[in-house]
Amino acid sequence: MTGEVVELFVLRNGDRWTVMADGISRGSFDYQVDAEEAAIRLARGAQAKGCRSGVMSPDRGSQMRRVWPI
Repeated sequence: MTGEVVELFVLRNGDRWTVMADGISRGSFDYQVDAEEAAIRLARGAQAKGCRSGVMSPDRGSQMRRVWPI
């Protein structure tokens, strides 16, 4: 483990969904579930490099929830 933490966020952007990491958009998706799956793939890649990683995504009430554990 490097000790580095990679936190990814799935956010609504107009009528699309995006994955944000370090203030940078990592794609544009039609559906929230597609953005979540992409974020989890990125998180797994970071984890494979020795980083702790996590993914947060809004629930139906717009509260952020963790969908991939750190």
